[in-house]
Amino acid sequence: MKRCSQSNNSTMNEDNEGASCSKIGSTNINNCHTKNADCNKKLKINTDEPEAQIGLINETTNPYDDNTDHDLVLKSLNENQENCISWDDIFMATALLMAKRSKDPVTQVGACIVNLDNIIVGTGYNGMPKGCKDDDFTWAKNKDSILDSKLTYVCHAEMNAVLNKSSIDLKDCIIYVSLFPCNECAKIIIQSGIKKVVYLSKRKSSKYEASEKMFKATGVLTKQHTRKQNITLKF
Repeated sequence: MKRCSQSNNSTMNEDNEGASCSKIGSTNINNCHTKNADCNKKLKINTDEPEAQIGLINETTNPYDDNTDHDLVLKSLNENQENCISWDDIFMATALLMAKRSKDPVTQVGACIVNLDNIIVGTGYNGMPKGCKDDDFTWAKNKDSILDSKLTYVCHAEMNAVLNKSSIDLKDCIIYVSLFPCNECAKIIIQSGIKKVVYLSKRKSSKYEASEKMFKATGVLTKQHTRKQNITLKF
């Protein structure tokens, strides 16, 4: 009877050890007290491959365990923060990306409106009104004929960004534009409640001087964007 009891206990211990190694969470193998080295490792899902692959990695590879050189970890975090793209660069890059949608053969302008929470609420580019086919209207400037000039028909990027807004209210928002707004767009910006204009470039003309005059009178801030990082997109 004693021998049978020892045998049964041995079997139960083996079952318990097997059970402790088979208890698996969503990403970790837990409660592993067996001598098998594989049970002292964590489960890692590699999503870099087309299909997620599951592999085992040693716990000692955890960069935040007790044996980690925290100075190295802090240095790595600081480097990541320094390399992080600034909000200004992100939003100006968005405006420039929107400009690529323009069919204008001479000047492509993009705009991006952002609220106080750094959320994009409107984008636009210079183009013909909805329903007006690009090929049916001129893209040339003609001072002698209003009907034969693109200036008569094209909607500017700032106008489209305001009209395409996803927010009910644009009060205190910031607009990022690749080109300083003209006098007509300045009126729209002021009327919409936008309080700051960040621009990339500026032209010398009386209509832009008029924009500055209106912005100063209404308290709308203007700032030329200074790029902090180069951003390259490849598809």
